[in-house]
Parts: sequence; structure tokens; C-alpha cells
Amino acid sequence: MKIALLGYGKMGHEIESAALGHGHTVVATFDIDHPASVDNLRSCGAEVVIDFSQPNAVIDNIALVASAQLPVVIGTTGWDSSLPIILAQVAQAKIGCVVGSNFSVGVNLFLEIVRTASRLLGTAGYDAYISEAHHRTKKDFPSGTALRIGDAVLSEMKSKVRISTELPAGAASPPDALLITSIRAGGITGTHTVGFESEEDSIELVHRAKNRRGFAYGAVVAAEWIVNRTGFYRFEEHITEILNDR
Repeated sequence: MKIALLGYGKMGHEIESAALGHGHTVVATFDIDHPASVDNLRSCGAEVVIDFSQPNAVIDNIALVASAQLPVVIGTTGWDSSLPIILAQVAQAKIGCVVGSNFSVGVNLFLEIVRTASRLLGTAGYDAYISEAHHRTKKDFPSGTALRIGDAVLSEMKSKVRISTELPAGAASPPDALLITSIRAGGITGTHTVGFESEEDSIELVHRAKNRRGFAYGAVVAAEWIVNRTGFYRFEEHITEILNDR
């Protein structure tokens, strides 16, 4: 499979290594100093594009990919407010698109564990919270992964009906709100904790990324899967299908 990369920072290099390890070829890399165009996306011979660029570049990048009629995997986060535009571009061009707040296979299986725990512990009357920690250069917070985890909790725990990411000074957390707290420090790759509290005990579920290789592997697997498909897909919603099709 021939891959073009939009964004060639740390994640771009990890994806290149993962792609080569799976027998694929990275035919082109693009970044702020070497921007992509419709012509060079077409001429490089790519069969699929993987985007790990910047949130403010995603709309323009998808417009280019749509014009070049190439399927795309989007690993960039922090652009959720632009989702209607992305959906329209993908539908109009009739291309395939996989997006993920986190392409780690482990994280997406972790989401299934969180849903099950939320259902069981919600029935038992436990309270819940989420905390996430990343490197100090990460620009969006809370992380896209934390928001997806929050959705998983809300889907199964009836006592929580909304997500809260900050509290007014002097205010307590409302009992129906699921509070997400964020830490940005050093070079933390990514740690997500879901806590469940009762008066008798505490239970914690933790996913801790050791490096970026897991994210890169998932993005390459998603690229393999989307090549011959059209439509918009969320990685976490199709993880089982993607893994079974390998």
C-alpha cells in the first residue's frame, strides 16, 4: 500500500516506521515547509492519506484529499467544531474517511471495558470521574480521548447526564456532571484514568501509553481497512470490524 502523510512531526515519523514495518511504502510527506496540493497528492501515487497535522489545517487538508479522490485517516484532534464541514466534504467526494481521537488499539478496547464498568458500578450507586495527562505541548484539552471516554461513561451510567471540564470558582461539582480534569506537563505520552467512588471503596481503570508506536500501528491498520471503502467512520466504533478484517 502506498501512503502519503500530512504532517511529518513525531507522529508522522512513527507512522512511517509502522508502515514500513507492515510492508507498505510512504510515497510522500507534507508539512508546513512542504505543503500538499491536489497535483502532488495525485502525482505521488498514494492510495491513502494519513493526517496527523494541526487542528487548524484539517479542513484544508480534507478539501485537498477530497479533490484528489483519495481515502483518508484523520488522527489530528481538536477540530470537532468543524465536523459538519468534514462530513459534507467526504460525502460529496464519495471518499472513505476514518477518524479517531486515539488510534491506539488498547485505548479503544479500554473504551469497551469502561462501558461495562460504568453500567455495573452505576447500578451499584458509584460516582465517577475522569482525569487525563499529556505532554505540555499538547494544544487541546481535555483530550479527544478523554471526551470519548466520557461519552462511554454517559452511555451506561444513568446518574451522569453531561460532561464538565471546569468549575466556577467556589462551586462544587454537580452530581449529574461527569468531571474531566486535565494535566499538561513534561513529556507524558498519554494517561487516562476513570475513577469510580463509593463511601466504602474506590475503583480505578487506567490506560497508560508507553510510547507513540501504538497510535501509529492503529492508524496504519485503519488505512489498510479504508482503502476500498467510502463513507465516514469513527475508529472506536469499528475497531472490532477493523481488527477482524485484517
